Amino acid sequence: MEDLTTGPLTRHLLKTTSFMLVTMIFQTLYFLIDLYWVGRLGTHAVAAVGIAGNFTFIVLALTQMLGVGTTTVVSHAVGRKNRDDAQLMFNQAQVLAVVTGIAFLIVGMLVRLPYTRAMSADAETAALAAQYLLWFIPAMALQFLMVAAAAALRAVGNFKAGMIVGTGTVIINMVLAPFLIFGWITGHAFGVAGAAMTSVLPAVAADACKSTALGRTAALASAAPFLSKSLRCIGTPPFSMACMLHPPTTDTLSSALFTR
Repeated sequence: MEDLTTGPLTRHLLKTTSFMLVTMIFQTLYFLIDLYWVGRLGTHAVAAVGIAGNFTFIVLALTQMLGVGTTTVVSHAVGRKNRDDAQLMFNQAQVLAVVTGIAFLIVGMLVRLPYTRAMSADAETAALAAQYLLWFIPAMALQFLMVAAAAALRAVGNFKAGMIVGTGTVIINMVLAPFLIFGWITGHAFGVAGAAMTSVLPAVAADACKSTALGRTAALASAAPFLSKSLRCIGTPPFSMACMLHPPTTDTLSSALFTR
């Protein structure tokens, strides 16, 4: 743990923002590069990825609740100099992340086909969106665990680890994209599904790095409901704000209806 209650405030702010800035730059580059490669597949592929991308905003809203709540409760324990309580809250947050991720995976897979058919202007776009979501939904489900762990690391003042893992996954995404989408070298082109595969593999690698922390959650699972209530109370405001700032489903539905 790093004590952020001592030392110059300016130094702490610069250190915090610099790591977050690097991560955000690489994430923006990933979206731009991914859009560049998918654009070469045609307009139907671009539309399919856009429709499937609505799931990103849903996960963003849910992980806002999880991330803000985890950072708050863990940082409070750290501020009280209670290392055991901070470890307990971190482990409980991981339990909640696993449960939420599994629930999202199940629901997402159940609504995948009805959703793509309802939101697409034609059968080809619907088929491509369904192919993309088949891989993209598991990738998004893995984000819950990553967000909870990164939030806890921020709470104890460790920003470097989250930046390294986040930036590393984005770089892997960017490198793998043309190989999986167009079959460079391998000769096996997966098309629009390959774009989603580039999100799954780095997410699995990132979560594997946190397997040691997950090994301690089982014994603490019985205490998780108490913290879950605290996380919901603290995280609900940012969750609500994210929902209001990103209402993608309504916009996409309107676009789909006007293009028919």
